[in-house]
Amino acid sequence: MTSSNVTPLAGVRVIDTTDDRGALCPRLLADLGAVVLKVEPTGGSPARRLPPLAPDGTSYAFAIRNTNKLSVTLDLDEPAGLERFHELLAGADVWIDGHAATELDALGIDPAQVAERHRHLVAVSITDFGLTGPYRNFVATDDVMVAVSGMLSRSGVVGRPPLLPPGTLASDVTSHTAAFFVLAALWQRRATGHGQHLDVSINQAVSQITDWSMANYTQVSAAGGVYDMVRNGSGNVYPLYPCADGYVRLIILSPRQWRAMREWLGDPEILQNDHWDSLLARISIQHDILTPIFNEFFANFTAAELADEAQRRGVVMTPVVTPSQVTKLTHFVERGTFVDAQATSAVSGPVASGYFEIDGTRAGYRCRAPEAGEHDLAELAVDPQPAPTTDRPPASLPFAGLKVLDLGHGGVGVETGRMFAEYGADVIKVETHTYPDFIRQLSGGMMSPAFASSSRTKRSVAINAKTPGGLAALKRLIAWADVMIENTSTGTMDDLGIPYEVVREINPRVVMASSQLMGSTGLWKDWLGYGPSTRPAGGMTYLWNFADGGTPPGSAAIHPDHLVGRTLAFGALAMLLARESDPTESGRGAHVEAPQVESLINMLADYFLAEGVEPGTVGPEGNRRARGAPWGVYQCAGDERWCVITIRDDADWRAFRRALDDPAWASADEYATVEGRRAAHDEIDAHISEWTAGLRDDDVMKLLQAAGVPAGAMAYPSDLATNEHSVARGYPRPVEQPPIGPLLLDGPAFASSAMIGPIITAAPLLAEHTRAVCAEVLGMTDVEIDVLVAEGALELPRS
Repeated sequence: MTSSNVTPLAGVRVIDTTDDRGALCPRLLADLGAVVLKVEPTGGSPARRLPPLAPDGTSYAFAIRNTNKLSVTLDLDEPAGLERFHELLAGADVWIDGHAATELDALGIDPAQVAERHRHLVAVSITDFGLTGPYRNFVATDDVMVAVSGMLSRSGVVGRPPLLPPGTLASDVTSHTAAFFVLAALWQRRATGHGQHLDVSINQAVSQITDWSMANYTQVSAAGGVYDMVRNGSGNVYPLYPCADGYVRLIILSPRQWRAMREWLGDPEILQNDHWDSLLARISIQHDILTPIFNEFFANFTAAELADEAQRRGVVMTPVVTPSQVTKLTHFVERGTFVDAQATSAVSGPVASGYFEIDGTRAGYRCRAPEAGEHDLAELAVDPQPAPTTDRPPASLPFAGLKVLDLGHGGVGVETGRMFAEYGADVIKVETHTYPDFIRQLSGGMMSPAFASSSRTKRSVAINAKTPGGLAALKRLIAWADVMIENTSTGTMDDLGIPYEVVREINPRVVMASSQLMGSTGLWKDWLGYGPSTRPAGGMTYLWNFADGGTPPGSAAIHPDHLVGRTLAFGALAMLLARESDPTESGRGAHVEAPQVESLINMLADYFLAEGVEPGTVGPEGNRRARGAPWGVYQCAGDERWCVITIRDDADWRAFRRALDDPAWASADEYATVEGRRAAHDEIDAHISEWTAGLRDDDVMKLLQAAGVPAGAMAYPSDLATNEHSVARGYPRPVEQPPIGPLLLDGPAFASSAMIGPIITAAPLLAEHTRAVCAEVLGMTDVEIDVLVAEGALELPRS
């Protein structure tokens, strides 16, 4: 990998009025070459002062999420400032805003009206709950959004409160989703000449990554079962085990992995029965038999020794590493995952270098975050964009006519394909009966709610590429495609005879989108694993813990699988736009890589920067935050019902007291300041817990929201399916899925003034469209298809 940068979005001009909410979205565009001008109030964005702070007083989170940007200061509540703002919009392609709905109201800015005034402009509103619906005016923090969107319910262990994840997960996940649809709108503008308004909801964007929970809930509840599982830490599938210097994550799913692990243990007699080849069978003895065996065996080895030996044997294991270790690991050093660079004008340290490699070149960090108003005196005038000369066309599907070949499996590649499919692309999924996408089989048959969700609206072709005829058919599909998606293990595409070099020869215009666990280069490039395998190796598992330490409970979620699916889709679409806009390349495609572990690292980059600047200062925060106090997850009436309450400042505290009718305990003088409340956090938590214990979680949320206090009830899958706000926003979408019956699938994360969709139809049965695709796309006759079926190169549906 080289160290230079590529800029596929060069020429795209973006106005950024995000604050804390959604700030990563325009930075993602800047990473790929867009010119992003951050418009801040005089004195700078309040996000610049959000703790934890660097020695120069700058927020680490702000510094990371605003690299590669320019900055000007304007007072939008003044006529002159507003007029200058519209001048900037007239010359821009995109405006991304992160104000709350009520803040926009106060400024007198209606994004839909702005988009109508500047008809070329893609105007994007990123708000907590969207600009419509019953919760439109609710106030929130990132942790409130993690709760109400469903991610929190799977985090932590019974006996302790649900555990908030590190970082600003909700805002950052939404930023990836929003960035993809910004590009979708620009792609659509190529055909129509018109921009549009995108109303992006953090609530819905985060709900989309909750591991297909709503779909699973509807299937289980229809059968009379209960799916609202109480949290179980990392669970039985992704457990952590202690070792000599920390912890390792061990994941054993297949019989082959189990037998390799059993051999490593010395083939104990108690484990010899083939019955234990089954994951469900092993779960039944995990607590009493397997855990004691593993604990004893791992105790004398370091995490690094165990992971290296396990991976050598084909066993999925990764070490739990600390933030200080991550930046120094040989694998990440070899890959250039971090650069020693300026984050601000006064702070230098390890800065994560970006999410993407494009044709082997890192695309990401180019320059530090700007000082507030640093470019006020620069010559920033640009010619206004030409106004569309035609009437605004009817809403349409942005990807109509786009052709996507989906070789994804699990949760990454299939989600990338889904992003294109439900907005009009023809997405053809390739698998075989002998090697089906393993999430098809999560329910025991050949269709699961998880597969139905991620492979909705696609076509299925069964091709055995290990046969000459199958490989030839697959190469013909590559020649057809605009995008080819794969997230196989490193080297698999080479083994099949279709590495990128061959793919490019077959179709120079194709964009190949790849995501490997640890990346395709570096010491750990051949490591096996799943999404949860990246969290220990990327530092997230260590941070996802209570402040008093012990085994990190983390979460049973498969994060970052769904996130990386969106990251990869964004990268692929950026290269499609570059292909269409750069005549010097004659429509050339590219190879886009988004390693799963580096998506995590880049989202937690402020933690790694802080540790590099101030060694020893970064550790698990539990449910408390430097951003305010009290701050936590509080138990309410009912069975495992909880509410997140976050007091950001003294004004929030006064509002909180009013909402509770100013109880005597809350009037202590030392509670009047954030510092005083932080010092007395334990005793304040005890009072709050006593209050919430007598109320339903939803009542706590609505009572505090009415007072303007950020609070949110922790949502379970059943809540996502029935919540009044989600229903009003059109989020739960029913589909009849053969052969398992009706499901509710997650709907869109946004509303659009120019896009229709999403198209949500049933996921295909395996090989359902083999004959149709081979005839319509490849031009094969029935005789040719039958010959290839007889040879085993193609497969048809099985009854």
